[in-house]
Amino acid sequence: MRLLLITILAGFIPTMAFADGHTTPGAGYGTAITVGSKKIEGTSGVLVHQTTNDVWIWENPLKGFPKATSATCDQFFAFASGQQQPIGGSFTCQSVDGDGDGLISTGAFQQDGTALITQIAGTGKWAQHVGTQFIGKTDIQADMSTSVYSWTPKK
Repeated sequence: MRLLLITILAGFIPTMAFADGHTTPGAGYGTAITVGSKKIEGTSGVLVHQTTNDVWIWENPLKGFPKATSATCDQFFAFASGQQQPIGGSFTCQSVDGDGDGLISTGAFQQDGTALITQIAGTGKWAQHVGTQFIGKTDIQADMSTSVYSWTPKK
């Protein structure tokens, strides 16, 4: 049960999208496939570290931006002893597109089940979007280790 919940939460790992003809970020969707997981058990709870390989797809990419790219994401979850729901968590994703430009995004899971995502670093075309924020959510939980998620710009 805990692994299923972690996998569902890991689906909140999107990043940015840029609408064609616009300078503001836009919506997109992605997939997450869990490739590694480990846990550290303490006396008062459990910490879980999970790694996913993701594919990000932008609905309407800005001219010169890729329609899709791959990413590696690391998620961290904290569980109180005996609890199935995490008490908190965060993630970091990194991606280098086909042109060799890269970005790093971080996020935190929110009380309402979404994730607040922020691009914290970027090179090349991604540099101008540092600080951009998105709200992500899981749309489909295919199985224990695979999910489909989406993101929209934070208003």
